[in-house]
This record gives sequence, C-alpha cells and structure tokens, in this order.
Amino acid sequence: MTPRSAPRSDRTRQRAVTARLEAATERLDTLEGRQRQLERTVAAVAREAGVSVGSPCTRCDRSHTLVKSGLVYCPECGYRRTL
Repeated sequence: MTPRSAPRSDRTRQRAVTARLEAATERLDTLEGRQRQLERTVAAVAREAGVSVGSPCTRCDRSHTLVKSGLVYCPECGYRRTL
C-alpha cells in the first residue's frame, strides 16, 4: 500500500502524530533555552556571592554542590566535606 492509497484514518493519525511531535520539539527547544538562562543566572549569582558551583551531589543527586573557603557542601541534603 502506498501513502496515497492509505486509508483516511491512517493519514489523519499520521498528521496527528506529526503535530504532536512538532509541539513536543518546540516545548523541548523552549525548555532547553530556559535551562541555559538559569545556568547562566546561577553562575552569575554564585560569582557575586564568592561561591563556586560544583558537581552534582554524590549523596542526594538533587542539587549541585557549592564550594566556598575550602568547603564543599550540598544545599539540598547538607552534606559537607573539606577540600
């Protein structure tokens, strides 16, 4: 069966799937842009506060660690260690 001879419901379903995929792609692009904005904002705030943003916390994995004055700590779970 060629695409031209496909039943009407198949073409309608294909259009619906394509529309959903395009909408999801647009939402993903928007979210990625917002994430980049937030990452830049957090980096600037940390710089102003004299803090460095570290890697994800190895204990809780819910936040990045913060580094200040030789101390690494997680603002989410409270884990701390010295450098």
